[in-house]
Amino acid sequence: MTTIKYKLGLVGYPLKHSISSLLFREIALRENLPLRYTCWEISPAYSEEFFHWLKRSEISGINVTIPYKERIMDHLDQFDETARIIGAVNVVKKFGDELHGYNTDWYGFVESLKKACLQPSKMLILGGGGAARAVLYGAVAISCRAVTVVERTEEKVRKLRQDFSPLLELKVISWESSLLAAEIEEADLVVNATPVGLPNWSGSFPLETSFLGSGKLFFDLIYKPEVTPFMKIGLCCGARAVNGLDMLLFQAMKSLEIWTGVKTSFQSWQEAYQKILGCEAH
Repeated sequence: MTTIKYKLGLVGYPLKHSISSLLFREIALRENLPLRYTCWEISPAYSEEFFHWLKRSEISGINVTIPYKERIMDHLDQFDETARIIGAVNVVKKFGDELHGYNTDWYGFVESLKKACLQPSKMLILGGGGAARAVLYGAVAISCRAVTVVERTEEKVRKLRQDFSPLLELKVISWESSLLAAEIEEADLVVNATPVGLPNWSGSFPLETSFLGSGKLFFDLIYKPEVTPFMKIGLCCGARAVNGLDMLLFQAMKSLEIWTGVKTSFQSWQEAYQKILGCEAH
């Protein structure tokens, strides 16, 4: 019987659509890794208690998802420069009784772009929250020339300008059809960093479909359904479109490396996901 060396998991709310535990379980089997991965669906009312418990527990590390990527930073002893700039943490590793935070979402985004064979010069991001900020950091990392973010919350707009204007040519606009149409025309990459299109969301994507998509990539950070409402708009207009699955797998791969030092292949993660998908279908 294998002794569990790494006690890992995911904290978020809600988590019913998450495949993380299945994914890490499959990877552990494939790579013969002594790890256990648990999902903790913690209501915001109990989040403070959970984070205090985490420090005292034998947990080696966790992934963090909505709505805790920003909140958890108040409970960390350290976080790396990337997480500081992004203002969100999705990976925590324990060193003794200290919690150290990292962000691997931006890495997942950049690697996904490489896989899609795109080096964008002008990017449009829908949404200005934690996910959008990880994409923005990715834009900085690949030297994207100019980025426009669509966000209307004043505090988010102020923070975006404060943190990213020194790093790239940044424009922030509100969600107005005429403004969006012009930005889409100019962009070679359009990213959906909003929750619009998640499985529990109904309705059409609030975006005009009167543009020429040729030469553009529509990138949805959502990975289920396989073809999201946002992707459908891009495809209908002649653009290429990808979902967030590759980004999810790349960031998970990097998370495992941070926790264990073990480097795995992207192909291994793809095969693990395909196996899970096959099991879900039956």
